Amino acid sequence: MRGVALVLLFVKLVLLVGAHPFMDETYYFVWGQHPQLSYFDHPALIGWTQGIAGALFGWSIAGLRAMVLLTLIGDLALLHLFARRTADPPWWFWTSTVIFLSTPILFGLTSVALPDHLMVFFTLATVYCVERLRQEPARVRWLYLAALAIGFAMLSRYNSGVLAGALVAYILIVPQMRKLFATPHLYLAALLAVALQAPVLIWNAEHGLASFGFIFGGRQKLAEAGLNLDGLRGYLLGGLVVLSPFILWPMARFAFTRRDGHGYARLVFAISTLGFLLASLFTNILIHWNAIAYVAVLPFLATWFRSRLLLGAQIAYGVLAIGFAAVNYGVLPVMAMVNATDQTSAWSYGWDEVATAVTAIRADETIGFVAATDYALASPLAFALHDRDVVSVSAHRDGYDDWFDPEAHRGETALIVADTWRRLDPAFAAQFGTVETARELDIIRFGHVTDHVTIYIGRKFAPARAAE
Repeated sequence: MRGVALVLLFVKLVLLVGAHPFMDETYYFVWGQHPQLSYFDHPALIGWTQGIAGALFGWSIAGLRAMVLLTLIGDLALLHLFARRTADPPWWFWTSTVIFLSTPILFGLTSVALPDHLMVFFTLATVYCVERLRQEPARVRWLYLAALAIGFAMLSRYNSGVLAGALVAYILIVPQMRKLFATPHLYLAALLAVALQAPVLIWNAEHGLASFGFIFGGRQKLAEAGLNLDGLRGYLLGGLVVLSPFILWPMARFAFTRRDGHGYARLVFAISTLGFLLASLFTNILIHWNAIAYVAVLPFLATWFRSRLLLGAQIAYGVLAIGFAAVNYGVLPVMAMVNATDQTSAWSYGWDEVATAVTAIRADETIGFVAATDYALASPLAFALHDRDVVSVSAHRDGYDDWFDPEAHRGETALIVADTWRRLDPAFAAQFGTVETARELDIIRFGHVTDHVTIYIGRKFAPARAAE
């Protein structure tokens, strides 16, 4: 197992350096250039950590993914700590590492600078601390460390609150831990976890609960009223694809085992998985939202992969998925080969070319600000230009609305970047005296056109005044 783990780890490190920036990664990197107590789409930690990385390493792949490497090291260290408490630590550690790196969703989320890489680390840390607390309930330091990890997990992703709920339930269920309710430590630990959320709570209070509203009410609903089996089908099939069919049996065996002392991980797995299962009947669930459930059980799956055939199948599936991702985000969007480019993959390409075109136009024109029609375009463009002031002018609310003041740019000339999927909104174009096409370019990879970009010049910007 050690050799397989090292090969997978080497591939992972190569992709950390070689994969093109993903649009959301660059979005969060731009967040880091605009420090705030919290942000619209997610809690604050991803913005804060990206701001630190950017300050240390600049607008580079190193700056973009330094924190991802740091949490990856932390993930492996925690798996090693789990393994040390087993009968065969080397076998357990290397097998757990192979499972970790061959599970597509876990490999992917710990390869890019999304909030999830932080969530993975702090979830593993929480589960480890609770395991130690169960074994040594008198050593309350593990309770405080668990609370600290839960607090940081919730600063990473809102759904990490399941870690707190599962811990309360676990303390209620396990007799030797129930005595914690009679001590001040449980309440002080809870206060610690809540106190860490103060920046997010303050930001939401100042912004009309905008982030909470987006997370709990602003997501895309299913088209039909009432229960919709399409959402359920998408959730189940999506989970199958991002995990693999071969890990389901070990997960199921672990989930239904009793009296092995790992009940907390089971509770996290059950609450998250069943919660999203229910939610999928009413709204679209993205395939990575339930990752916290998979992370919670990861340290305990090795014993259920005793079959070499089963583990070999998992590795083969993971290698195929990793190979697909490596080509898709490092060479060209795979769907471009059949002339059906998907926008998410296509947006990882061509930004140096667009930045060169924008820079050339700026040299000839007096440009007040550079904009793009969506955050998915503005963010990679900002990263390519090394320019924190590139903005998104989408009609939909996004993080850019919190630091872009249209009124401050009244009368200026703007460059506006649009593409195949995010065209120039007529309502925004109407806020200029004139709008003209400055440049059009095709983004081409190996003879395939993956996107078509149009750069406009808008003169005499007259932003619509906000309603009183």
